[in-house]
Formats: sequence, structure tokens, C-alpha cells
Amino acid sequence: MKISMLAIGNELLENVNESNSLFLANLLSLEGFKLERVLILRDDLEEIKRGFDFLSQISDVIICSGGLGPTNDDLTKEGLALFLKEELHINEKILDNIKNIFEKRGKNFHPSNKKQALIFENSTILENPVGTAPGLYLKRNNKEYILLPGVPTEWQEMLKLYLNDFILLWSKSYNKRVFSFFYDCFDIPEGELDYIINSRLDNRIISSGTIARSGIITFRLDIEANNKKEAGLIAKEFVKEKLSEIQNKIFENTFGGIESHIVSKMKEKSKKLVVAESCTGGLLSKIITDVPGSSSIFFGGIVSYSNEMKNSILKVPEEIISKYGAVSSETVSFMDIGLKKLFPEIDYRISISGIAGPDGGTIDKPVGTVFIAFGNKENVKIERLNLTGNRSEIRQKSVNYALGTLLKELYH
Repeated sequence: MKISMLAIGNELLENVNESNSLFLANLLSLEGFKLERVLILRDDLEEIKRGFDFLSQISDVIICSGGLGPTNDDLTKEGLALFLKEELHINEKILDNIKNIFEKRGKNFHPSNKKQALIFENSTILENPVGTAPGLYLKRNNKEYILLPGVPTEWQEMLKLYLNDFILLWSKSYNKRVFSFFYDCFDIPEGELDYIINSRLDNRIISSGTIARSGIITFRLDIEANNKKEAGLIAKEFVKEKLSEIQNKIFENTFGGIESHIVSKMKEKSKKLVVAESCTGGLLSKIITDVPGSSSIFFGGIVSYSNEMKNSILKVPEEIISKYGAVSSETVSFMDIGLKKLFPEIDYRISISGIAGPDGGTIDKPVGTVFIAFGNKENVKIERLNLTGNRSEIRQKSVNYALGTLLKELYH
């Protein structure tokens, strides 16, 4: 089965990163299907018509993101109607539902929102649980069209709500499918990891691949099997038996990222975490608290960005900062001591101080120098990182390294 995606919106070709395709591709790969291609188009009626024409010639399913809003440049349904040579009509039930949503939100219904109630004859309405624009499903000439809102939160919620039903339908036509499994890996170079995996592949795994991103290496195993359970057993056996010497550095990838693993494991162990951040400016705290349920494990964070904050809140001695610098093993050591004195009951502590750039580096401590203290109730470990990249990448790599180190301690 050939599945394509059509992403529509001027912003996707100007100032907004297109991320919906990644979410869709991941969901499909977990169920043994592959997203073959993504076509990004502007809000142009003729372009959208041509886009549907092109993809319909080479695809069995076209999943469309965006262009279902109330404005004049929301033209997805109109473009598909032009391609199919069909008319659109107002669905009164949808219209009443949109009006009710506005009423519940205490806002006035604007006539422009009426176009969101346009549908095709013999199409299925996909109700939107978080927005006003419903989705649509229709089948024409043995091609399936699924139209969904492009707002990432709405796109994701609707895919989670409806995609499994489509997958069950598609699965009836395919006995064997290719399931993809993803794993995150730390403390090993990408080239070395790729060599280890590929030198040990067997005929049960048809392909693999790796990608490095901000200090995390993700690798993929593609397995042909009759069902997801069978493929999952093959993947687990491969990691356990063929990658045994690096198994303690491998964690199954989830949509929530490694932070979801941390929250889950800390809940399981009834542990709590507190952090002190300097160069990361609260990014570590944000990433952890992005995970639902993190309040049960995350005690809180202190953004001690200035030397004055390090001294007044964490009690880092002024002479330590003056002698060794704010970015030093001595300073993060005292940041950890400060956290421990403030919150002695907390199980794990992370303190970070570094030079994210573009300025501030020296010969001894160039941009990318980061010190991290990992503390627990028994001891503290301090590590120096020499990271590369721009300011954003250095901050993200620092956070990822901190998360990866904590995760390894929790699991191993």
C-alpha cells in the first residue's frame, strides 16, 4: 500500500517547520506501514488541485494536513473538489456543532466559519475533539482521501483517535507488513553503532538505519512479520542477544522521548528529582515537565543564571566563582551541595553550568564547555562535556546528556 501525505500552507514554505509528517510516519511505522512521500504546497487552489492529481496517480491513500480553517486561504476541500469534479455542500449538523463550540468558549460565531461545515457527498465526518474544523474521509476510484486539520495539536489528537481504525481496515489486505522499531542510544559514536548493528543483522531484519541528533543516536530496525507482536519479539531478541555488550546504553524510543522513560521509571521507584540550571536556562525543567504526570517525580528547578543567584540561593562561595569561574567543576559541585542542603529528602539532583555561546569562550574553556553534577543521596559525580554546535544545539545537547545519564542510572 502506497501512503502519501499532502501538507498545505504558505507558512510551511516560509517560517514554520513542517512536523506533522514525522508524527504520522512514526505512527504508521509502528503498525507496519510506511509513509512513502510528503508533498508541501502553498495555499493556492490550482496547486492543490494538481497536488491531489499527482499523488492520486502514485498513491493508494492520501492523507492531507491543513487548509480546513475559516479563512479565504484555507482551500484544501475546494482543491480536492476541483480535482474530483464534485460539489461541496453545508452540513447542518457540523455547522450547529461549530456554533456550539463558539458559544461554550464565550465567543461570537463569525460567518466565515461556515465554510468549515462544507463536506462532500458520501464522505465520512471525522469529528475534531480539540478544534472547530472536522476532518473528512472519502473514497473515490479506489483511492482514499483523509483530510485533517494542520494545527499540530489537532492533527496529533485526530490521528490518535482515527488512524487505528484505518490501519485495521488496511491490514486485512496485507498478510505480511514491515514494522519499524526505534531505539535511543548514548555514549557510543554513530559510525561504531551502525557498524555493530549491520555486522550482526540476520534474515529476520530486512534493514536498519541510524540518525544522530543533539547527543542522542536513534537507530531503527525494520522487520517483516505477520503482526506487530511477532515483530516486537524479534526486535527484543535481536537487541538482547546481538547487542548485549551495549544493551545498557540502549532504550526503546517512544513518542514522549527519553524524558517519558525517566518519569515512568521514577514513578515506579517512587523517586524525585530537583535541578539547578545555568546555561540551559530552564530547558531541562521544561522538557521534564512537558511529560504528563511529571509532577509526581519533579520537585522543581532553580535557574541560577547569574553568579549572584548561584551565591544567594545555592550558596556557591564568591571566592569559588572568582577563582575557578562560574563554568567549572568546583562551581557545579557547590551548586549540588546547595541543592542537597536545601532539599535533603530529594533522591536525585542535576546541576548544569556551561558556555553556550556564541561569546564567552576562552582557550581553556571554549564555547561548548559544560559541567554537569549528578547527585544522589550517597554521592555526586561531575562530568565535563566539550560540545559543538550553535547556542541552541549546545543547550539541547547538555540537557540530553543529563537526561541520558539519569536514565542509565535509573535503569541500570
